[in-house]
Order: sequence, then C-alpha cells, then structure tokens
Amino acid sequence: MVTVIIFSAILYSLLSRTEEIKLIFTYQPSTHHIAAFIILHNHWIEEEAAKLGYKLQINEECYGSGPPQMERFAAGAVDVAYVGAAPVINEVGWSLKKGYPKAVIVAAVNLQGSALVMRTDFEYTGPKSLKKATIGTFPPGSIQDTILKDWLNKNGLSYGPPGTSGVDVFVRSADPRELITLLNASLVDGIFVPSPSPEICEYKGIGKIVESSANMIQNHPCCVLALRDSFITEHRDLAEIIVKCHIRAEQFIHKNPEEAVNIAAEKLAELWKESEEFVRTIVEKALIENPTGLVYCPDPHEIVEGVMYYVNVQWKLNYIPVKPTVDQLFDFSLYDNVYCNVGV
Repeated sequence: MVTVIIFSAILYSLLSRTEEIKLIFTYQPSTHHIAAFIILHNHWIEEEAAKLGYKLQINEECYGSGPPQMERFAAGAVDVAYVGAAPVINEVGWSLKKGYPKAVIVAAVNLQGSALVMRTDFEYTGPKSLKKATIGTFPPGSIQDTILKDWLNKNGLSYGPPGTSGVDVFVRSADPRELITLLNASLVDGIFVPSPSPEICEYKGIGKIVESSANMIQNHPCCVLALRDSFITEHRDLAEIIVKCHIRAEQFIHKNPEEAVNIAAEKLAELWKESEEFVRTIVEKALIENPTGLVYCPDPHEIVEGVMYYVNVQWKLNYIPVKPTVDQLFDFSLYDNVYCNVGV
C-alpha cells in the first residue's frame, strides 16, 4: 500500500511538473505581421504549450526592418521571427559561413505588399522617369532593397548610394519612420516601402503610390515565419505549436476580417504611438482597398521558387558569401505535420 502511494505521488509529480521556458518573439510594426498580433493577443501559444506541461513566458521585440532583426537572430538572441524572406536568406548565408545560429523558414506569412511612393509633384511615367531620382528604402538585405534593386536592373537602370557618380538612380537606406519623414521633407523623391507606409503617405498627402511590388514581381514572397534551428531541435513540440498557431491566425484574418482589423489597430497604435482611430483607418485601407496587393498565405511550399529567386539576386548583389539551398533555408515538416495530420 505504501509502495503504491509513493509510486502514485512520483507519477503525479512527473505529470504535474511544468517546464518554464522564455520565448523571444520578434516582429515588425506592419500590417504584414497581423498574424503575429492575433497570436499574441489571444495567447494561443501559451495555452497550447500549457497542455504539454510548459509554463511559457513570451518576450516581444519589435524591429523597424529585417536586417537588424536578423543581426539579433545571428547572435542567438531570437527564437521566433516574423520577418522578410530576404533578411533570412542573408542570415542563413552568413551563418553557413560563420557558424552563427541559423534561421529556418517554417511557414510563409504573406505575398507582395510593398509599393513605390513618389512625391506628389513628381511626374512618374515609368521606371525610366526615375533617372537622377533618389529613392529611399529599407537597409541592404531587406525584401524591399532586394526587389527594388532587381527591378531597377531589369529596367536598365544603374544605382548607387547618394553622391555616387555615373549612376541613374540614387538609393538611400533608412527605417520606415525616417523614410516617410524624408519623403515629407522632399529629401528623397520616392520611397519603396511595405504596407502600411504607402497607405500612410497617401492618407496624409505626403506621396502617391505609382507602382506596387505585385507589378514588379507578381506573387513574390514577402514575409516568413522563421525559427532558430536549435530551438526546433530542442523543442520540436513547441515549434509545432507555433506553426499551428500561425496557420490558425492566418485563417482568422480571412474568416474574421473586422476583428483582425481591431486587433491590428490596437497593437499598431501602441507601436506607432498614434491614435487608434487613425491606425484603424490605415489598416482598413491596407486590407480592404489593398493598393499593395497584400496576400496572406501560410504555405511554405508556395514560396520556394520566389525565395530561391531572391537567393540568386542576393548572390549577384554580393550580399551573401554562400548560396543556401532549399533544404538549408526551409523545414517543411512542421507545416506538413500540422496542416495535413494534426489539423488546426
């Protein structure tokens, strides 16, 4: 009898024991990352993790663009990243060379969703009209930098930093808020930025959208969900939960658009330090009018071709020392297991 009681006590202890884990969860202040805001708002990851005996603490970090976000990733300080595919390629390329902690794409987040915004008085008639113009965009290695430079190349336009002699277009790097400020002050002629910056510029009369990224590269991948490789190895069950919650959040956007707008407006008002009324107007414009062609799509299989296209572009731009393969960039097994076997 005593033995049974002792065994029962040990078994109860094992079953009731919780493992405390801190999760560093990163994103950007963009409508591209509404799925992340929905997950965090509803505490889905914590709830699912608790069922497996985890006590999860999520620490959020917000970044203006992907390159600095991936610098933190390379330092081993990030577990989860909603981030552009191009910065992940850059991080993986250098991790294969230097041995940094490696990012792994486990799901897609969105397609398209950026736009070229010019000064309201700029006479844009096509790419050739950009000669001698200065265009601001995100730092080298970002989705926007990669697409813009590839598009300029395709249209026979050379480029370089402001002050470079003999180039057609000057390209200046900055973060989102600074880019809007530069355009408003006419210190650049245009900016190539992700939603909702184009919508903000038009709403405030700062600039006009003249090209969407959908016109530059149709159905191009933009943001992805990336996890640290060692996190997947050490906590595969949690990695699967994160992917499951991501798929659920993307479905939520399509099924409950009004509630998705409310959650995004509340979060982005906090991040932008703007009124919720203003932010809701911008989010509705971004999602309903959708001038940047933003599409939410979680399936990583659908973005492989586009991501590998970025690999070749970054290689030609000398951004990466190693060209990552599909297997080095992606882990499809988490998505496939959740979507095909477990369900959401």
